[in-house]
Amino acid sequence: MIPKVLILKAFHANMHKGLAFLVVINLTALHCETLAQELKKEAQWFSCSVEFCSAGKSSLPQGIFLPQLPGFANDIYYLDLSLKLNPASPYMEGRAGIYFRAKNKGDTLAFYLHDSLNVTEIKFRKGTLIPVRPGGHVLIIPLGSMVEAGERDSIRIDYKGVSGMLAGQKGLYTAIHNQRPYLWTLSEPYGAPTWWPSKLNLDDKIDSMQIAITHPSVYRSAANGLLVHEKREDSLATTLWKHRYPIVPYLIAVAVGEYIVYEEQINTSSGTIPVLNFAYPTDSDMVRQATGALEPIYRLYDTLFGPYPFMQERYGHLQCPMGGGMEHQTLTFAGPFSHHVLSHELAHSWFGNKVTTGSWKDIWLNEGFATYATGLTYQYLFDGVYWKPWKKETIAAVCSQPGGSVYVKDTTSLMRIFDARLSYHKAAMLLHMLRWKVGDTFFFDALRTYLGFPGLSYGFARTYDFINIMEGISGQSLTGFMNQWFFGEGYPTYTLKWSMKTTDTIQIILFQQTSHPSVNFFDIPIEVVAKNSTHDTSIVLNPEYNGQKFNIPIHFIPDSIIFDPELRIISSANQVLGIAGPSDHDQDLSLVPNPSKDYFLIQGKSEKALITIHDVKGVMMLSKKVFLPCEVSVAGLRPGLYFVTIETPQKNQRRKLIVQ
Repeated sequence: MIPKVLILKAFHANMHKGLAFLVVINLTALHCETLAQELKKEAQWFSCSVEFCSAGKSSLPQGIFLPQLPGFANDIYYLDLSLKLNPASPYMEGRAGIYFRAKNKGDTLAFYLHDSLNVTEIKFRKGTLIPVRPGGHVLIIPLGSMVEAGERDSIRIDYKGVSGMLAGQKGLYTAIHNQRPYLWTLSEPYGAPTWWPSKLNLDDKIDSMQIAITHPSVYRSAANGLLVHEKREDSLATTLWKHRYPIVPYLIAVAVGEYIVYEEQINTSSGTIPVLNFAYPTDSDMVRQATGALEPIYRLYDTLFGPYPFMQERYGHLQCPMGGGMEHQTLTFAGPFSHHVLSHELAHSWFGNKVTTGSWKDIWLNEGFATYATGLTYQYLFDGVYWKPWKKETIAAVCSQPGGSVYVKDTTSLMRIFDARLSYHKAAMLLHMLRWKVGDTFFFDALRTYLGFPGLSYGFARTYDFINIMEGISGQSLTGFMNQWFFGEGYPTYTLKWSMKTTDTIQIILFQQTSHPSVNFFDIPIEVVAKNSTHDTSIVLNPEYNGQKFNIPIHFIPDSIIFDPELRIISSANQVLGIAGPSDHDQDLSLVPNPSKDYFLIQGKSEKALITIHDVKGVMMLSKKVFLPCEVSVAGLRPGLYFVTIETPQKNQRRKLIVQ
């Protein structure tokens, strides 16, 4: 989901409140003991419960907004949903046929359904059941008979009413656009129960489903999957949609309104993707142009990530009066039809829809990956002209505040789950740094492996699943990297000092400050480029501690060093201090930086010297014996003009110095 349109600007996240979740770690998939310990430690810090199990258990909402669902655990394998909707009214009627397999023995089913929706009838095994509505948007259904573990059965729930808000979020929306009414749904993360009975879990995808929508015949309707048929009788129309891929509840969606409908055929190396589009009558030309411009993006994602995951059905776009976009499976809903929004939502077909985050704590697996995918379009398309600006703006967004981790500790806040700076921007740059650390070949191989990995593909994943795969393919341990950049907060600021130690050796000293105390030192590799008017060379530093010195052979004398020229790491306010030093003959001495704030460097050939500093009145402020080149502190001097005298055995030189 991308909440608001932007190009090379910061995201604005939706501001809602959410639910607390039970953190469950599946030991059969968990091989990284450090990550397991970190997750358990953080759960203790933030008053969450952690359960270790040998088989996947449900990450169910509990606590602040909703109670834990009672009843036996079940796997929903088919949903038959029928809806009567009118975009001119928030009133709805629904019938949900839920086909399930019992995971354990029991005689009570339970779902979340908004208290504003009245249950009119429940059918089970040819009988009629009376539900219990204890409040808290819980629907409890005593079945009157036992369902054995492993047994398959079904239940039908009829309901009606006006959809309300749940956990500060609506799931069903109505609005007027261009004097025409529109209705659409947006259920991520907790909105599904506001319009159909659901479990709100992130461990059970519905294997397949169909949705029938009845509405006034002057409108068109849309839903996930393929259109089976459309019937129009008198003043009403009914459309039937079927979807045969596993789908998580928050990605199920419907819409009704006045639309122009058109189809495109997108050819990729893996096959042809049918794309069904729904546009406002007044905007159809603009929408056609926007969706047509996406053709290179489909082919790029096909190359980088693999085939479009829902090739046997379709993809699509639907225009509705929302502020951003939402990646409903096979049918993106969007307000703005910009490249940034559409490329982001298309990427969710792989990251979020095919492989879905198994916890809102790991929302970066959806949003960070889709954000980075948009960045990749700027790298590989448009002649690459937007790639560096995109990285620059993304890094600036991350560094606009000193703290914050990619890992979501508080899933009770929708504002935190969808925090633009952390879940989108920092997460995207985390991937970019990971790519830099392991290399392009390993990085993209790991992405494709992750998307096709048994149990994850068309299922759910946690961060440790992705990292285990990346470690296995790259052969690198990523524990330290993840502790710093995923669990940790903040970013580094570097000061790089350099000089020519000899005519063929450059010395670099690298200092680092961190913006947040949770990380003492970031040990990410750093590229610098040494250059002069005729030569340049790339140098990769692997700092292990603060103030580390690097002596690097070089075949020319540079006049400058560029820090992180390709913007591969998250950092801010970096400084590069120094100039070229000795040669075979004497060189004039230089002071850098000048103006100076805290200190300056005297650059020159190696020799003893006496340094004196006088103010403009001739008062001596400092006298010090040194060995050149050296650093001189001016922290105690007031801002103004000073004169620095450097006395060496060969000669005396005088320089002006401005202290800021």
